[in-house]
Amino acid sequence: MVENTQSVVSNIIKIRNDKRLGQQEMAESIGVSTATYSRIESQNVALTFDTLAKIANAFSMRVIDVITYPEIYTNDKGNNTPTKVIVELDISQNEFIKMGLKEKVIQVLNK
Repeated sequence: MVENTQSVVSNIIKIRNDKRLGQQEMAESIGVSTATYSRIESQNVALTFDTLAKIANAFSMRVIDVITYPEIYTNDKGNNTPTKVIVELDISQNEFIKMGLKEKVIQVLNK
């Protein structure tokens, strides 16, 4: 679901209040004047992605979590499919055998 600017700004205000931060603290954290920060929250100044990223950083949050607040975004979707990882080893045949990898590979191949 795509959020509009108004709901993102509403989320910013909610998070700021939940974290008990004032507009002055937020302004200092993102490097703008208190008046500019106030205009961001009142939507008199456009919320750019750069500013949103700075605000998320000030909250110690990811941008996506500010957008979806109070939900925490996850792309898991309940899918517990394991991730396949391919590893290439640069070792000699003797090292391969000493590490016991030969037996493990044979076990995997026999399954």
